[in-house]
Amino acid sequence: MRKIFFLIFLSICFYLFAQHKLIPVVIDADEINYLHQDKKIVAKKNVKVEYKDVELFCDEVEYDTQKNIAYIKGKVKIVRKDALFYGENIVYDFNKKEIQANKTRIESPPIYGEAEKAERKEERYILKEGYITTCDLKKPHYRLVAKKVIIYPKERIIAKNMVLKAGNLPLFYFPYYSHSLKDKSSPYQIIPGKDSKWGFYLLNRWRYYFNENNKGKIHFDFYEKRGEGGGFTHRLKTNMGEILLNYYFIEDELYSLDKRKELIDYYPERKDTIAEYLEDDRYKAQIYYFWQPTPYFSIRSEVNKFSDKDFMHDFFYREYEKEPHPLTYTLFDYALNNSSLSLLVQKRMNHFFTETEYLSQLEYNLYRQNLGKSNFYWESKTTLGNLTYKVANSDLDYDAVRFHSHNILSFSKNIKWLYFNPYIGNYFTFYSKNSFGDENTFRVAPEIGLNLSTKLYRVFGVNFNFFQKIEKIRHIITPQIQYHYIHSPTVSKDHLFSFDNIDDLERKEAVVFILDSKLQAKNKEKVWDFVYFSPSLEYQINKEGKGSYFNKMNMDLEIYPREGISLVSDAEYDFLDRAFKEVNLDIDFSDTKNNKYSVKFGHRYLRKESSQTTVGLTYQITSKLQFKNYLRYEYKKGDFKEQQYALRVDLHCWWLDYGVNIDDDKSFTFWVIFRLKAFPDIHIGFDHTYHGAKKEY
Repeated sequence: MRKIFFLIFLSICFYLFAQHKLIPVVIDADEINYLHQDKKIVAKKNVKVEYKDVELFCDEVEYDTQKNIAYIKGKVKIVRKDALFYGENIVYDFNKKEIQANKTRIESPPIYGEAEKAERKEERYILKEGYITTCDLKKPHYRLVAKKVIIYPKERIIAKNMVLKAGNLPLFYFPYYSHSLKDKSSPYQIIPGKDSKWGFYLLNRWRYYFNENNKGKIHFDFYEKRGEGGGFTHRLKTNMGEILLNYYFIEDELYSLDKRKELIDYYPERKDTIAEYLEDDRYKAQIYYFWQPTPYFSIRSEVNKFSDKDFMHDFFYREYEKEPHPLTYTLFDYALNNSSLSLLVQKRMNHFFTETEYLSQLEYNLYRQNLGKSNFYWESKTTLGNLTYKVANSDLDYDAVRFHSHNILSFSKNIKWLYFNPYIGNYFTFYSKNSFGDENTFRVAPEIGLNLSTKLYRVFGVNFNFFQKIEKIRHIITPQIQYHYIHSPTVSKDHLFSFDNIDDLERKEAVVFILDSKLQAKNKEKVWDFVYFSPSLEYQINKEGKGSYFNKMNMDLEIYPREGISLVSDAEYDFLDRAFKEVNLDIDFSDTKNNKYSVKFGHRYLRKESSQTTVGLTYQITSKLQFKNYLRYEYKKGDFKEQQYALRVDLHCWWLDYGVNIDDDKSFTFWVIFRLKAFPDIHIGFDHTYHGAKKEY
């Protein structure tokens, strides 16, 4: 086999010129002929052409050295870093990096496409009379067909008048289709199912994409028992900030007057709800805005308006679980040197919520900082605001102008092995009026405190296996003593309006004993935090009406034997009640090597309120079938709060998820979800996942 290296530059053998640019082209073939008069090279059989980051394979090529263009006959394979390109009878312009081809196929995972004709221009591929898909089979399970498709590898896809086909069966028409390949969300989502309070339902989400700064999705849903609902979510990024608009509306048939008895049967707790909040026109309108024009200044704002307090519970339960009472506010925040200044404006938008309005509140934070070169430090927090407390579903409210300042002077020094940190502080608050209507009330409460700590450690040479080999253990102990005293305020909290926790200030004196203990493990491969245990004991001094006593003990425990196994627990023991007040436990056991299984166990105990166990299980039954289970059991009631059973079937380029959910009132929800593997994210919350313990300390 012979090689000829053509450099568009002065060469010992001959001169080749291509628009006066130095462009190295390497041609390798079984047969190579140089046509000196035409300035062309003809190569045949097992031809390979190399040009910068491009490799071209074919049976025959005619290369014009003056124009730097290759004319390729027969079948061709072009390898680029962003894609594989197959075609017939290709013209390749090396100067412009342009391709013209017939009978083409492009492979740029996760996108695959074929077309009768195709071309490449300016870092994009244009397919004509073709299709794209995420299925890598020669006969894909589904296709998106259009007369013209533009692919920007690894970036996005754009097409007009596109039809979704399964085999040869047309399923859906897109007048305009644009999808970012960086976004893992599915472009179109259809979820059918059945729910005892919705009946049969069909949830639809269509994502549209104009560009990375202007995109969103359209909602259109059908509920057998509730009617049709629709809305949109739109995200807009501009030089003036980022805006998220979220709107949804449904004329709820269950809320119509002639179905009031059926409504109360489904939701008995709403029997005494004011009629104004049982209107059938139900909606949510939400706006989120964020702008950071400089690294030091930002504006954050939210508007949350709902038709009634139960709307989110009924139609967007996962969002409701995370935040059952969203606020409406605007926050201006400016970062200064070692301090920050902010302005909060918070207004109640929903009459059925009890809220404190801040119209407005200015806050200045001076972060802990050194005074000169001494060991003294100063920190403070100051707020000034006009506050109004409004009671739900009534005209009852109270208001006051409040100025509050909390200042602390501290001293920090390491005295040999001992860390020594005493401090003094003061709470000062002014109210324009108190709860009795008296004007100009001043409240003062001084405080003092002391923190003492040290650190001890020892290294032990060991040799044992506990889920993995351990050769050394480093034991670190950090004992701490914290004393804190707040003098009785000059005005009792019972004489003040209660807007937030600033108004709940009262006398407090306590000593806290803490013993942080950590085991760090080491082997030849790594060092990691193996065990962390931190018990703390609080002793209350001269508590009003109770004297001095041990109040509570807190315990934190974390164990990480190896990757994939973890235990995290915290508990609070109340000495007065002689019982645990709160206990949380999370255990995670996962196969991180083969992803065969994942078991997560959790328990939440809150005395006199709740005792719940949560279990999450994922098990790969076969390479094509996965089982998922989520259970939440309430011991106080002796019944499940929630059960979920789901199967995932691997359909090559798709995942088919179907499952059933049973809640505490025995309501059933059944759903079916098709997920593209390339774009698996679904923004409709049915699949409930328990995340378990954290993975590392």
